Amino acid sequence: MLKGDLKKQAIIDTAERLFFEKGYMKTTIQDFLEALDCSKGSFYHHFDSKLQVLAELCRQKASAGFVKYQIQHYDRPIQQLNALIYCAMPFREGEEKTLALLIPLTDMTDGKLVLDAILDAQKEEFYPEMCRLLEILKDQRQVYYSQPMLPEILWDSYSAVYRRLMREAISIRGGGGTGTTIQLIEAERFLWERMLDAPFGSMELIRADEALLTISHAVSRIKRIETAQEDQKKTS
Repeated sequence: MLKGDLKKQAIIDTAERLFFEKGYMKTTIQDFLEALDCSKGSFYHHFDSKLQVLAELCRQKASAGFVKYQIQHYDRPIQQLNALIYCAMPFREGEEKTLALLIPLTDMTDGKLVLDAILDAQKEEFYPEMCRLLEILKDQRQVYYSQPMLPEILWDSYSAVYRRLMREAISIRGGGGTGTTIQLIEAERFLWERMLDAPFGSMELIRADEALLTISHAVSRIKRIETAQEDQKKTS
């Protein structure tokens, strides 16, 4: 890796730590400079803004999810398709920190831009593989569809559910119930099965119980960060 690439990655790694410790909104460019012991010129040589750093971090998370999918063994293509969507979603065990970073941003302009960047990066990584698996499943007569645009529509549905689940996480953070989240996940599973004419129960995508537990852990993390920041204000 070239020296410039190493510096750029160091900024991303530092951003990840600071964002997770302080939250995106509370982290400043000055925090980056002090943690990295670098100049503003060095930072701005690689990134135009804090938002761009966050977007790149999330793109790397998307790539990591695809690598996680690739290194696992699958017995059947339908299992592989489920795993592909599962690894794309941040509503799974191990993604609590990432989810805790994204939830407070969802209703903000920065958050919407980052979510767009995440979904764009995911489509680049995951969508070609999804299309490949659907062709295999169709050839094996495990799914049935004739419309060439169907994979695109399925991806659009995935993206819409991703956005809706982020909003559901905000609702849960505010004390809302979990029933709508469960219904949303079940509706998405049902939609994929019907659109693909797949056997009932063959599409899991993401488990509702795991998604809710991950959201719960993310919300707890957000509250701990906010409490620590309030305590720091009182003592300063």
